[in-house]
Amino acid sequence: MQIRIEDRAKEFIRGLPEKDRRIIGEHIEELIHHPHARWNIKRLKTKKPHWRMHISWKYTLFYSIDADMILIEKIMTIEQAHKKYGKI
Repeated sequence: MQIRIEDRAKEFIRGLPEKDRRIIGEHIEELIHHPHARWNIKRLKTKKPHWRMHISWKYTLFYSIDADMILIEKIMTIEQAHKKYGKI
């Protein structure tokens, strides 16, 4: 399985402290092995299957899976996600 990260998600990650970047990177690597089978991952009810992953109770990562590709579309703080999408 391959992972592709959208530019806006990369920009968000680059602006974080080194420790948070490392933790997010570790979670992204875990997606290769468990793209939808972990306690912190939930499938969202959308037309095209989308998933969200909570990371360290601080961040929310949104992604989709297409064949052998995981596309990381957005990442934001959990607070930003709750404001934008309501309680997820």
